[in-house]
Amino acid sequence: MNKTESTPLTTHTFEVNGTTRSYLSNDEVPTPKYIVIVFHGNGGTAEGFAKKYVLQNIFSEGLIVYLQGIPGIGGGFDPKGLKNGWQRKKGDGEDRDLYAIDMLVKHLKSAYPKLKDKIYAMGHSNGGRFTYLLWSERAGLFNGFIINAHQGVDLLGAELEPRSAMIITGRQDRVVNNANQLKSADLVQSLLQCDSHEIINDELTIYRNIKTGLKLHHYIHLGGHDLPKPALKFIAAFLEGSR
Repeated sequence: MNKTESTPLTTHTFEVNGTTRSYLSNDEVPTPKYIVIVFHGNGGTAEGFAKKYVLQNIFSEGLIVYLQGIPGIGGGFDPKGLKNGWQRKKGDGEDRDLYAIDMLVKHLKSAYPKLKDKIYAMGHSNGGRFTYLLWSERAGLFNGFIINAHQGVDLLGAELEPRSAMIITGRQDRVVNNANQLKSADLVQSLLQCDSHEIINDELTIYRNIKTGLKLHHYIHLGGHDLPKPALKFIAAFLEGSR
């Protein structure tokens, strides 16, 4: 396939407590080795995120599921909840997004039984916050988490189930508090009880728990709030190395 071409995506819908939810996925991938459920930012769309990042081409061995957020939960720059987004804490919107994940993951495990222990959550901005919430409330459904440009300081308690994670932080982020993003990464290090680290380059450091094999990949770049495209190859490496 030409690098400028994207793998075709299929639209799916399902019902959760009377609400229609939808997602896009690269169903034509022949033998996926893992599943990544992707959450766009507040005001975004699954289609827009897929067009911008084309993750199905970069994570070429994975089934990529771009879930569509819906309006209705206020907060941050969207106080009235008029834009597409995700719940930020337990109880928001009667846990509509947590229940959507319960149903979606159940379906994916049924459709891809060999991948039931190889499902990852990946979120940008408000979607990253939701990814931290999933770690807090639904850790058992996932093998690992990828978070760009948000924080989970209030969600990363010591009682959490440890999972490998990748956190991407922009030093010039003016949307989400940078200090809390960095503190979240420190809390994940503590949760995983990392006892060694490897500096890969100026942006990426990998922290490990030698005994358990769990890892935190922390990518700190000089940019702002957006997910930097140079980080994508390192996310792919994280997915490959966590299987």
